[in-house]
Amino acid sequence: MTAIEFTEKFEDMGRYRAVNGYENVTFVTRTRRRYPGRVHFRDGFCVRVEMDGGGDWSYPDQSPLNEIRLLLQFDEDKPLATAVDHGRVLFQQSPEREASKKEFLANFRVARNLFAHPQVDVDGRQDAVALERMLIRSAIWLTPKSVEAFNADQFPELGPDRQFELKSAVNRFQEVADQVPADAPATDVQFRNAAEAFTVMRDILAPYLSIPDEARKVEKALAEVGKEFPTWVINWDYELGSDSDDAAAVWVNVFADNSTAPIPQLGRYASDWTTKIRTSLTVAGIDRWPYVRVRTGDEHKARA
Repeated sequence: MTAIEFTEKFEDMGRYRAVNGYENVTFVTRTRRRYPGRVHFRDGFCVRVEMDGGGDWSYPDQSPLNEIRLLLQFDEDKPLATAVDHGRVLFQQSPEREASKKEFLANFRVARNLFAHPQVDVDGRQDAVALERMLIRSAIWLTPKSVEAFNADQFPELGPDRQFELKSAVNRFQEVADQVPADAPATDVQFRNAAEAFTVMRDILAPYLSIPDEARKVEKALAEVGKEFPTWVINWDYELGSDSDDAAAVWVNVFADNSTAPIPQLGRYASDWTTKIRTSLTVAGIDRWPYVRVRTGDEHKARA
């Protein structure tokens, strides 16, 4: 039996397709010694792991095993890293799938930031309808790119219920995002439906998108400068990194409204904002040099 044939004996959520029975396997130790053994299942869940001449893992009541890590060998295939989580058998992701998961989380991180940074009038003068129009205008996170590379199978650690909830929210968001043109705002209904689905995704994915203390300070410093942005600025985002000299930097993306931004003057505005952001970062105790890039909201929504 090959590693692929073994993995195909389990559903996407890790349950044993044959429901009851056992599978003969070969265990590999850290010293690369091999031992034959068996993995037993009941009601689709792993309830016992036995290694000939070695250990025997099971609970007295034969309940599903939990937090067991195994390294299995099949023919001459590369050893298969396997985990048993509440009786479900899960496998280490391939490098390709892991890269895809990282790509999705990177895309969603940007969308999460844009969801939190809409440029609206906060002095309390606008009514609820006007505020919603401002939020819709700033909603450049409402694009299919925000959930690109998503694959629910890459989140088995969430458990089946939470995993299904995430997949459903992504599908609802995707359905709306596909209907909104890149060069036009969403309708009121589209915005509300997308925001509801996005909020569910944000809450579920929060553990994957933690914000370090330094990033929080940077975000607060940028928000102070953002209070002075002109009305044609609709949103902003940032990313910590290094410049070409390997010095600590913060890359700031400022998004402009296509129809009202003074396009020929954007370079001057970027220079002015760089100075103000540098001052705000210094006051906050952040030793990073800011690099400001001005783009249009339509450009972000349409990017491939």
